[in-house]
Amino acid sequence: MFGAGRPALTRDEEGCVKNWWRRWSYEIPLAFSDPLWDVLVVQFAAFLDRLTLRKVLEFVAIAILAIAFAQTFPIDIAFLFAGDTLMYLEFIIAVRLAAGWLHLQESFRFALRMIRLASDGSRAAISRSLTVIARPRESKGRGRMAPRPRSCDDSDGAASFGWGALAAA
Repeated sequence: MFGAGRPALTRDEEGCVKNWWRRWSYEIPLAFSDPLWDVLVVQFAAFLDRLTLRKVLEFVAIAILAIAFAQTFPIDIAFLFAGDTLMYLEFIIAVRLAAGWLHLQESFRFALRMIRLASDGSRAAISRSLTVIARPRESKGRGRMAPRPRSCDDSDGAASFGWGALAAA
C-alpha cells in the first residue's frame, strides 16, 4: 500500500533518516533547553524578586488609564495621556519622598540632641562623683561642725544639761 510505488530505502538513506530523526527530536530541543530554562525560569524568577507593590500599581494604573482613554481617543493618544498621568504620579511620589527625608533628618537631629544630653549628664555625674572620691577624708572633716564643749558650772549643785547652770530664784 504505502510502500508499493516507492522503492525501499538503502542503508545509507535509512541511516540518514535515523540521524535526521535523532537530530530533530533530541539534539535541537537540547540546544534550546538551556536558553529556554534561562529565560522562562531563571530570569522570570529574578523579575519576580525585583517586583514591588509600586511597580504593580503603576502597571495597573497605566492599564486602567489606557483602557479609559482608549474608549474616547485613539490608542496612541490614550497611551500618551496614561504616560502623562503616570508622570504626575511620579512628581507626587518625589514630593512625598522629600517630605519623608526631612522627617528623617529631624528624627536624627532629635536623637543626636538626646545623645548629647545623656552624655553631658553622665559626664557631669562622673566628674562630681570623682571629686567626692578624690578627697574623702578631707571633706568629711571640714564639712561637720565641731561639737561644743560642755560647760559644767556646778557652783550650786544643779545639773547643767548643756544650757548652762540652772539658777535658783
